[in-house]
Amino acid sequence: MACSASYVTVDEVAEFFCRDGYDSDSEPSLYTVERYIKKAAARINMAMNATKMCDCTLDDYAAEFLEELNLIGAVVLIHCPDCNRHLKAEEREFYSTWLGERLEEIRSGKVDLCSGATAVDYPACGFIQQSLTEWSEAQIVYDTMRRNST
Repeated sequence: MACSASYVTVDEVAEFFCRDGYDSDSEPSLYTVERYIKKAAARINMAMNATKMCDCTLDDYAAEFLEELNLIGAVVLIHCPDCNRHLKAEEREFYSTWLGERLEEIRSGKVDLCSGATAVDYPACGFIQQSLTEWSEAQIVYDTMRRNST
């Protein structure tokens, strides 16, 4: 999973937050909503990148969780006069704080979005060689030099 995409679409945000029949003439515009979605996704991607979760296989629940974070992040940023739901100042502050706490949990590794023990703290590597003699130690050094020169 590369941390470069958004996790929700404009239609999903409109379905959740905006009035029925949201279209390109609505305010804010589709372009503006897309920008809010990307800005919210950037926060998520930065948190995931801090613990190298961008390079793992996401767990089944993770996609839904990331969609929720992206949706709430976009909604906190949107000022939508045509929307069904208008966030009051205290609601906006609550959701902003809640989102910040979730992002900190991702950033600190308290929430692991990776499946199959592929998270940053899982003690595994692609290969390992063990030296039991001087000859095998020299062979390991030689093999490593060959791998790194190609």
